Amino acid sequence: MYKTPPKTPPNQYSSRSESDIRKLHSDQDPVGNITQRAKRRCVSGEVSGDDLDMFKNDIKKMINEMICTQSSRLDKLEGHIKEIKNHYSEIKTTNTDLEKAMTLVSDQLQSLENKITGLENQRGSMAIQLAKLENKLEVLDHNLIKTSIELRNVPKRQNETKIMLYDTISHLSRHLGLDMESSSIRDITRQPSKKENVTSSLTVEFCNTLVKTKFLAAVKDHNKLNPTDKIKSTHLNLKSVPESPIYITELLTANTKRLFYLTRNHAKTHQYNYCWTSNGKVMLKKNPDSQTIVVRSEEQLKQLAAIIKA
Repeated sequence: MYKTPPKTPPNQYSSRSESDIRKLHSDQDPVGNITQRAKRRCVSGEVSGDDLDMFKNDIKKMINEMICTQSSRLDKLEGHIKEIKNHYSEIKTTNTDLEKAMTLVSDQLQSLENKITGLENQRGSMAIQLAKLENKLEVLDHNLIKTSIELRNVPKRQNETKIMLYDTISHLSRHLGLDMESSSIRDITRQPSKKENVTSSLTVEFCNTLVKTKFLAAVKDHNKLNPTDKIKSTHLNLKSVPESPIYITELLTANTKRLFYLTRNHAKTHQYNYCWTSNGKVMLKKNPDSQTIVVRSEEQLKQLAAIIKA
């Protein structure tokens, strides 16, 4: 870069001819026309070499600090990654153990399920066998009492004996117009009851079912012909005790009694006009012209009720 030569003072060269000018130029150094650039002073706002070095050192220091910080962070991150890898390895091992345990538990559950299925099948088979045994027991119980009748609400007497009971039934049979011999009655027993009760039931066992059937038929005819004078305690020659109605039916097993009770409730609810027992069986009838239904179980009553609702 070249600077413009300084202007000649006005009085230094008053006038020069062309030859003088050439001489002047020839006497000067050939490179004299190139002026030397002077060093510029450091003006305000510019950075000196020392400041630049300081700036560079600060930058290096900051970069080193950043590198140290990043290195520390990387070391911590590497440590965390190692810990995560260790945890992952432990978790993987634990998962493997859990899978083995779950497989074992699954096998055990399958075995238990098979056992339960077998037990359910066995229980179903046993339930069928139990039902058959209950039916057989019911038949046996019925055969044991098929010649017996029950007199309910019979007043108690002090020092009552078998002879007194026989006389009571004999008196009733004569009142019903039956010619019954003493051998026709096999046994008479009074059913146990609470001491405070003044009445209880009598069980009368006849010699055969024919005598029993005739006796029950006579009782039914009497009550039908004498609706205002049905069988009561005076008809049993029990005059010294308060008069009370006597209810005479065939003797039923415990299961048949319960079934008869439920059937009577069913008859009242669904307006059946007839409900009775015959030879240990519970009968149900809607009206005189309808078909007689033999009730054998509680489930049958539920089915009848469902049919009526439908």
